[in-house]
Amino acid sequence: MTKKKADGEHIRCVCGAKTVPKQFRLEGIKVRGSECPKCGEAYFNSEDANRALIYNKIKHEIMSGKVAKAGNSYVLRLPKKLVSALGLSVGRTIDIRLDSPTEVVLCI
Repeated sequence: MTKKKADGEHIRCVCGAKTVPKQFRLEGIKVRGSECPKCGEAYFNSEDANRALIYNKIKHEIMSGKVAKAGNSYVLRLPKKLVSALGLSVGRTIDIRLDSPTEVVLCI
């Protein structure tokens, strides 16, 4: 599915009916797509669906980050596969919460 189709264009389903744009949730991740009102067939945006698949593969994996220093600030470097799965980009602001002395939660 092309990006244009995922953003609201009606596409023709395999059953012949026109689909209706819809937002799905796969593993808690928003996935753009469309659904056929006649047969219920779902079509997902390939970029969003791929992100959900990557997330599903790594959700219980223990990954390492590295603390670095940039000027007077500290930087936490995240693994590329984690950044991809969460759809993060340079400059994106995230919330950080300290749950215990050994647990930090990133909220996107």
